[in-house]
Amino acid sequence: MKKCWKLVPVCILLAGLAGCRGELGVLPYARELEDMALMRTMGVDAGAAGGVTVTVSTGSEDRGGSESGSSPTILQKDSGTISGACLAMQGEGAAYIFYGHVGQLLLGEELARTRIAEALDYVFRDVEMRLDTELYLVREATAEAAIRAAAETSSAADRLEAMEADAGLLSDSMARTVKEVMGELEENGCSFAPALAVSEEDGGLAAAGYGLIRGDRVAGWAAGEAARGVNLLEGRVDADILELQVPGGGRAAVRIVGAGTQVEPVFDGDRLTGLRVCCETDANLAEGSPSVDLNDAALRAWMEDALARRTEERLRAALELCRQLDGDFFQLQNRAGQSAPWRWRELREQWDLASLDIDVKAEGHILRGYDVRG
Repeated sequence: MKKCWKLVPVCILLAGLAGCRGELGVLPYARELEDMALMRTMGVDAGAAGGVTVTVSTGSEDRGGSESGSSPTILQKDSGTISGACLAMQGEGAAYIFYGHVGQLLLGEELARTRIAEALDYVFRDVEMRLDTELYLVREATAEAAIRAAAETSSAADRLEAMEADAGLLSDSMARTVKEVMGELEENGCSFAPALAVSEEDGGLAAAGYGLIRGDRVAGWAAGEAARGVNLLEGRVDADILELQVPGGGRAAVRIVGAGTQVEPVFDGDRLTGLRVCCETDANLAEGSPSVDLNDAALRAWMEDALARRTEERLRAALELCRQLDGDFFQLQNRAGQSAPWRWRELREQWDLASLDIDVKAEGHILRGYDVRG
């Protein structure tokens, strides 16, 4: 059998040389780069009669040899399926439309609230699409509107890449791939993905927290402090400024630079009674008003307590959404099982998130950094 498999590459090569490419459908046609339109962003919206509207866009510099900084090419088609719409676009211009460079998949809210699996399955099965494509959910708007709004200043691809690079500065958004979301949905039927808002400012698009996915649809949204709590749960906090009103007057600011969260099951004998969520947050001293002595040990201890309290509030806000929307969006069961693998059977059999007591504990650590007054 192994010898037979060794002949497969040779057979494919000979078939191509013999002009059998069309019949076999194995080898792609060679094309010059300047003859191709490299699509970078794809948006899918609910269409008429259960169909879809697909909108695709190049980057501002990906128009098959066009000059740098030109406006992106945007194409759109309605069809019964995403595959049908993408195929129909091939007749829209002189260049061959290539989807292998699509890096972002945007789903409009109407479609996201009813049939997310359709779009994810397309990415999974299509020969050109990639599982590391980033998934975004457009809140209160269509994917088409998001793509066209971004094109007013650059392109959706350019704007989303910039947002991904800057996401840690706000700590309320992180990029997630189709592969990550599909894996979690397969694991327990729940996941989450970053949300976008269409804005006349911020390059047409702005981060809007997260969409919480249960089954085939968005069940709700995490925004503000809840979204920051999601990042704390995931340990994806790169830089977040926390401003504090210092006792005795004055203000100070700390920059959150890291977080680690552990989820542990709590048992009473053989009965699962709750979860313990423990988070350690690290921050640097950023600045203080002239009346604040950042070198004072007592003040630094107070600031660490304040950091811990804010961390707990954010975590509770995120975890409460799991109760309200009846979904394990952040893989709490799996993480609890990893903390106590010897209790995995009881954990799985008794898991009922709505009935569990969730105890949240946080520690804040403020690193000295440097003396801001020199």
